[in-house]
Amino acid sequence: MESSAPSIEFTLTSLGTLAVHVRMRRRGDRWLAEVTESEFAAALGSSAREALAVALQPFGDSAMRMLLADLGLLAPSVAVLEMEAEARLA
Repeated sequence: MESSAPSIEFTLTSLGTLAVHVRMRRRGDRWLAEVTESEFAAALGSSAREALAVALQPFGDSAMRMLLADLGLLAPSVAVLEMEAEARLA
């Protein structure tokens, strides 16, 4: 695993009952989402959102929807867009 690859790290919460730490990284034309709560889950997807949604599936549909609705996702979303723009220019 490339330790020098830029990553986006943030925490998502679900009504204060669940908090997960997320790390997003580009892997070529795909995104890798790594999620840590009491256990670790990772997923690869063609988009950052797809990778994150798949990595959150072990928490169940309801928790996944709540976590994806967390307003804390706004800043990481902007960072994802910036990384995708940089990748297109490279």
